[in-house]
Order: sequence, then C-alpha cells, then structure tokens
Amino acid sequence: METQNRLEELVRNLPEDLRAEVYDFVRFLLQRELWEENRRWNQFSLCQALRGLEGEEELCTEADLKVRW
Repeated sequence: METQNRLEELVRNLPEDLRAEVYDFVRFLLQRELWEENRRWNQFSLCQALRGLEGEEELCTEADLKVRW
C-alpha cells in the first residue's frame, strides 16, 4: 500500500499532460501483461493438444491435403 500512496502523491503533483502520459503508460503495461498471459495460455493449450503425438511423425500425407471438387 505504501507504494500506491507514493505513486498517487507523485502523479497528483504532475501537470495534466504528464498525468495523461502516465495513464497511457499504465494502460500499456496492463495490455502487455494481458498479452503475455494470453501467450502463455496459448502455449499451454497447444502443448496439451499435441500431448501424446510425440512419436507420430506422419499424421497425414500430401495426398490427404489435396482438395477434391
């Protein structure tokens, strides 16, 4: 809580234009954290989806990829 109080005091003493920059920077930090959390979750999901397939080198052939009309 001490850090929050010190931060509030510092921001309170800034001119309005600098407070807007602080606001933008904090939003950036929050977005970056969310992006990193999503990246970690996606990595985990991919690992879980591929679990058990380690020994199956050839899941499909080129013929399986051809589209037939």
